[in-house]
Amino acid sequence: MTHVELTKRFESLNLEVELGFSAEQTAREVQRCLNCDVQTAFSAPLCIECDACLDICPVQCLTITSNGDEADLRERLLAPATNLAQDLFVSERLPQTGRVMVKDENVCVHCGLCAERCPTAAWTWNCSTWQSPTPAPRTSSPSPSVLAEVARDDDRQVSD
Repeated sequence: MTHVELTKRFESLNLEVELGFSAEQTAREVQRCLNCDVQTAFSAPLCIECDACLDICPVQCLTITSNGDEADLRERLLAPATNLAQDLFVSERLPQTGRVMVKDENVCVHCGLCAERCPTAAWTWNCSTWQSPTPAPRTSSPSPSVLAEVARDDDRQVSD
């Protein structure tokens, strides 16, 4: 995005600094992927059914409705759930009305806006944890000099 020159910004402090995108920049920006792969988790006891998550969802993959069998639920979703191979997320009963939160994972773009907007943290982000591959089993014991080096490195990390 282009901006007003720095010297002009200080001449008039109420000047709009961002000038917007050019046509080419706009075309590039709209082609960006919205699938951030944010994994969200839902806790029904925390939900107050304020509908903030429904309002913010860019693809309408969330619905609060009465429970029913899967075929019935699919017909009542805000966005049609046409991929029958993809399971729906159906929460436990919500405390306010006994309805359920339904999420169509096939429609969801995993942007995390539901979790960001939720005032009670009923929607939260799942943090990923990285696990290193399991090292191959040792065929021999490390030498005393290697063990001493590892111990020194451990001591340095603890003191940092």
